[in-house]
Amino acid sequence: MHNIPNDLFKQIQENICRPEGTVTFNYSSPDLFNTEIEGGIILEVPSGQHVFRLERDAALNLHYFHSSPGTDTRVASIDLKELTPSESIFIAFTWSTKEINLYIKPKQGESDGLISAKGIPSAKKLKVDKYGNIHEIGGIGLDVSGVHIFHGNDSVLQPSAIEAWRETISAIDILATGESTKGFMYESIVTNLTLSILVTGFEAYTKRRFLELEEEGISTNVEKLINSFYPKREREAGIFDILNEEALEKNISTLQYIIKRDNINFQSFKKCKEAYKQGYNIKFGELGLSGENLNNLQQFIGYRHKIIHVSASLGILNQDKLPKEQPVFPSKETRNLAKEHFKEFIEKLHQKTLTLQRQD
Repeated sequence: MHNIPNDLFKQIQENICRPEGTVTFNYSSPDLFNTEIEGGIILEVPSGQHVFRLERDAALNLHYFHSSPGTDTRVASIDLKELTPSESIFIAFTWSTKEINLYIKPKQGESDGLISAKGIPSAKKLKVDKYGNIHEIGGIGLDVSGVHIFHGNDSVLQPSAIEAWRETISAIDILATGESTKGFMYESIVTNLTLSILVTGFEAYTKRRFLELEEEGISTNVEKLINSFYPKREREAGIFDILNEEALEKNISTLQYIIKRDNINFQSFKKCKEAYKQGYNIKFGELGLSGENLNNLQQFIGYRHKIIHVSASLGILNQDKLPKEQPVFPSKETRNLAKEHFKEFIEKLHQKTLTLQRQD
């Protein structure tokens, strides 16, 4: 990596910032098969929110790591002792949202053939902060979660959207283990808190994932977003150019600037749905979810508003719909139903985001 000219390195970074691709090259080093060398990083490239790393360990294993917010960190490993020692080898690695692969072969000696390995989830996590620095988190036997890094008051690294969502579910499960002698009042409060946490988790996931996709190399239709979320008078006044200029001054993308200005309320199911449709052509109605799921999600989001603005101990969640509807009580059954509906929605949406491709 250090032998690559800076302009070429930046060009490589730009070209590999995509959900899938292949890199091939010849690598030469007199120490590659040297057992007296502890090993080290051969190649490491941060590209948007992708991390690519080739690393040789002390036992002569070559590891290829790939990480992105959508897929987490995966590793493919090959034992170099399977090859005839050589100062030069051919290396290729591939990545997609489905799998990663590592291939190696000596440059000389056709009879040695090509050795390959498929990736598996890695105990060691690699992440890129907002300044492009790579952080190594956890490892074999180390379970680390919820990592946040701050520079002063500035958040430079936070869990990915899907990690934060899984932590939300874990928090809800822990909350459900509590006990009290207060009966229905206790169940009501636990359920109401659970609904509030679920809706906040929904908002956090959809907002963060919306931004992550751009960092993974997916093109966002910013013009369609502006047409949907800015009034006609602002569009006619040239808001698109204004937003581009202001984002450039702050050294962030136009999409990041729009989200930073809170022009899109991701806690509103309707606005969240519109944002994904216009920005990435993802339609919530085509995620494979039932109409019941989508309707219930909107109802639960509405319940959260009442819980926050009326009472955390609300005893009937749809009081305003009585007597036309049957009462919905904040019971254990209600919170379990809500959790399952939100989980199904987020899982389906996340899988859909993993099918998006970069448009060059």
